Amino acid sequence: MSRKKKELLRSKAENTRENHRIFFIRHGETDWNKNFRYQGLSDVELNEFGLEQARRLGLRLAKTEPTRVVSSPLARALRTAEEIMRLNSGSAPIETMDDLREISFGCWEGLTFSEVSKRYPDTYGRWRLAPFSVTPDGGESIGEIIERSRGAADDIVRRGVPGGVTFIVAHGAILRSLLASMMNVSDIDLMWMMRLDNCSLTVLDFWGSHPSLLTLNDTHHTRMSERDIARLVFHV
Repeated sequence: MSRKKKELLRSKAENTRENHRIFFIRHGETDWNKNFRYQGLSDVELNEFGLEQARRLGLRLAKTEPTRVVSSPLARALRTAEEIMRLNSGSAPIETMDDLREISFGCWEGLTFSEVSKRYPDTYGRWRLAPFSVTPDGGESIGEIIERSRGAADDIVRRGVPGGVTFIVAHGAILRSLLASMMNVSDIDLMWMMRLDNCSLTVLDFWGSHPSLLTLNDTHHTRMSERDIARLVFHV
């Protein structure tokens, strides 16, 4: 594509009245979530409750036809995306993106919060105060998570179209990092303070290149009757 054509498309996007809406979806519950174990890159499956969460979210989004669906390749995220799209009236294929995999917790993976605090008290204590100021042995550094989340964010925003909808199905840490990148928030520890529950919805609108946070950690669908779930909609 020529530079001139790119500039014309960018100008059109900046001046359109239509927004590109991005749904950030955290995967459903796993047994490791339930037992407060660090998962990271460990490929843990959804449990039965997590599957039900994904199904209920699928009911909520059944008529929200995405133009693009991207998922972490890890099983808990990909299965959540599959369950959502199984009930969706749209036909967008699910793409997996390696950059959406969860942050690696290295030697902490498979351990409960309590076990980590006892085995690595100093590192864990500093992590609780400022999560990205330390890196567990064998884990992923703040620089690495920011770099790959920035790559994913740039791809998703660049390929978004006015009036389009993108579903991102991934994990708590990477979703927070994506939000920080897209909203130009430099304090990643501030983003870590934002709660993202299993199968929650966080929605960001892009008006051209300008982001606007619509909702954060919306879990209404997990607590409502199926009849009422269908009434939940997002307005511009």
